[in-house]
Amino acid sequence: MPKKAMVVDSDFFFVEFLSGLLEKRGYAVRKAYDGKQGIAGLDEGPFDILFADLVMPKVNGRRFFEFARRKFNGQRFPLVAISGTVIEQMDDLEAIGADYFIAKGPFEKLEVHLNEFITALENRPGRPPAEKKIIQTGGVFPRRDAMELLRVLNFFQAIIESLGVGVIIIDTDTRIIDANDAALNVMQTSIVEILNRPIMEVFPPNRSGELIAVLKSTGRDPETHPSAFFVGFNGRMLRTVVTPLRLQNTHSGWVLALEGAHG
Repeated sequence: MPKKAMVVDSDFFFVEFLSGLLEKRGYAVRKAYDGKQGIAGLDEGPFDILFADLVMPKVNGRRFFEFARRKFNGQRFPLVAISGTVIEQMDDLEAIGADYFIAKGPFEKLEVHLNEFITALENRPGRPPAEKKIIQTGGVFPRRDAMELLRVLNFFQAIIESLGVGVIIIDTDTRIIDANDAALNVMQTSIVEILNRPIMEVFPPNRSGELIAVLKSTGRDPETHPSAFFVGFNGRMLRTVVTPLRLQNTHSGWVLALEGAHG
């Protein structure tokens, strides 16, 4: 039976590059092109090794690694962050759930480093080291544009966490792709327990019909105004506001605001 690997990255060409390298080494590779697809693909695990980028749409690498850790608790295998922003996040790596960190660089140099890295893992099977290992591709330095991108992402994540309401972000297939702490506290759950689950699985059943109707109407016509209704969450009555999410004039999901979640 071939060894199994997973590659998660929003860059199609990088996924093909890394998958080809792994396949030459005898791995069967499961590919995913964002963190949400990666979470769905974890059902095919466990894997012998898993690679994922840190900056991805819908579900970022940090959330993805956190989810993978929880899903395969007790079945440890190397989780490798391979990203163009590793160097820019050197001071924050302890908060990321990967075992190894590899900085992206030119493919020809990166291929050498990756083959050496995988060979070392295969020759020393077992649990990953206690200390996180960082592998840098020669000639890679912190970049101003990458640091600015991370600042912007962190800034908007801080805004979501600081809002005076609970926030749940839903993809176009009605699966949850993010939620702030206020919403998680109301639902008495954690983000890794609800990521990529349909909203109807965590929404109070007695109001599910109303939510479905609102999602349908706003999905067909995202220009409609937000809809609001009251919902009881674990003994708390909250005003729930459903707003269609648009990116570049395209319907991209919904935002659920739970007013009173901080009360």
